[in-house]
Amino acid sequence: MKKLFYTLFLLLPLTAFAQVETEHEVMHDVDVPVEEVSAKEDFLRSIPKGFKDGKPHIHQYNKLWGYVLNDSILIPFIYEDLDFKYSDFMICREPRKYYGVINKKGETVIPFEYVSIKRYFDVLFAWKKDAGCGVMNLSGKELVPFEYEKGTFGADTTLVFMSPGKQLVVRPIGGDKLQVLIESNYEEMSTEPVAGRPLLAVKQQGRWGILDYQNRLVIPCEYDKIQKVFEQHVVAVKNGKTGVVHLNGTLEVPFEYETIPERLKNGLFRFGVKAAGGKQRNGLVDSTGQVVAQAEYDAISQFYYCDLMKVSKGGKWGILDRSGKLRSPLQFADLSAWKHNAPVEKKDESGKSTIVYKEAYGLYFVHKHTENGKIGLWHLDKGEIIPPLYDYYEIFDLDGPIEVTLNEKRALFNGKGKQLTGFDYNSLSVTTRPPQYMTAQVGGKRTLLNASTGKQIQPEYYDDWYYHNIKEMNGYFYTKIGDFTALHAPNGRRLTSHKYWASITPYSSIPEVEAQLPKGRKIVACARTKTEYAIRFFAIDDTGAEYEYKQK
Repeated sequence: MKKLFYTLFLLLPLTAFAQVETEHEVMHDVDVPVEEVSAKEDFLRSIPKGFKDGKPHIHQYNKLWGYVLNDSILIPFIYEDLDFKYSDFMICREPRKYYGVINKKGETVIPFEYVSIKRYFDVLFAWKKDAGCGVMNLSGKELVPFEYEKGTFGADTTLVFMSPGKQLVVRPIGGDKLQVLIESNYEEMSTEPVAGRPLLAVKQQGRWGILDYQNRLVIPCEYDKIQKVFEQHVVAVKNGKTGVVHLNGTLEVPFEYETIPERLKNGLFRFGVKAAGGKQRNGLVDSTGQVVAQAEYDAISQFYYCDLMKVSKGGKWGILDRSGKLRSPLQFADLSAWKHNAPVEKKDESGKSTIVYKEAYGLYFVHKHTENGKIGLWHLDKGEIIPPLYDYYEIFDLDGPIEVTLNEKRALFNGKGKQLTGFDYNSLSVTTRPPQYMTAQVGGKRTLLNASTGKQIQPEYYDDWYYHNIKEMNGYFYTKIGDFTALHAPNGRRLTSHKYWASITPYSSIPEVEAQLPKGRKIVACARTKTEYAIRFFAIDDTGAEYEYKQK
């Protein structure tokens, strides 16, 4: 133990002692006693209490890593990087130097002469100083000579090694065995354009093509450059112009554009051509080479959640559809696609259809005319429905209503943009589909608003409300004031006073109640009242009338 600590103290930076000395001087100036702390004690105090459990723990001291067992040092604190798993094979790095491998005793297993080492299955992918990239097994035996200029991880668990005139693609297949997929002598090779696909860009006689992992040239070497592979589409440069070919060799977009930076999610290619003054104008072309939008825009980008695009000219933005038609004027300072709730038909296992509501995009857009920080609402078919005077929008249904926020207060607007209420509410929410009424909150109290008019269904506020998604309630629900609840009809109208104790529940068959039920009425819920002396049970019909019964 003493020998280990003695070794540690020789290895610890002298700055640790200088720091203690400096702190002592500062404290002395204000006449406060300072505890003298030795280097050994300072180190021991740095070990978390939870580490003293009889197990090895990696620990950092003075920005260097090592391993401790309780108060003992297992691996000296001399490494800038160190594996976080204590084992007989730990990759580590000496400060500002090279990587190697040590065992549990701190003995060198693989010498410290590598710029990088990464374990990949049961082999080591490494870059050796003054040599190159290669592969060795866990004992340090070379499997791929360290003579390649570049090495990278390829697709399908492969390793790709590249030098001018010499390339190799291998795959680990267990133990220290490697399967050779490609051994070639192209002028150059690159994995950058292929985006993780089992393909490689290769150069032969000064021209580029695409090689697959079966060592076949799927795109012949006849291009100035391979820019990017998107799905089955290859963006390339030929005779100084950019175009697109399919991986089967078919020409898709003719080589007549300055740039084709990317393929949009909606399947269109954005292209650029030179314009007067050295500027570039952008347009759109499909995968058949058909021009969808002429090169007249400064910028084109697709909205994230839908196929529509925003385009700009002269600093103003507009909305473009996939056919190239402008769906709004080029007049906005900025545009964002906005979500709304839309009905979607869903079928269960029996084939029965139900309607559910999901978030959708592509109908509403938030816009700014100016830089005043306020936003308006644009409808794709109706145009501007709300001017840019507000802070936020929530579209509750395909055609409204709409919650509008201004200075953290909410108002209700209809789907045409007409304001129905003042900015009086802390929040608005909807629970019926399609919306018949809204729940509006003011200072912790809730009221119900007609979704079409914004008017209160009844001029009263509740402490809470409970909307039943239970089929047996058929949309009937209850609200609460204090300790008491009242029943409401599906349109929000209150049917009873707030006099019931606890929740109001669905109705189940009660013969004695049904026997006295007037013609044309139906029981919709059950409730109870509670006094000091008794609990009474009631069935409630669709008019709010009560029918007392005995609980069995």
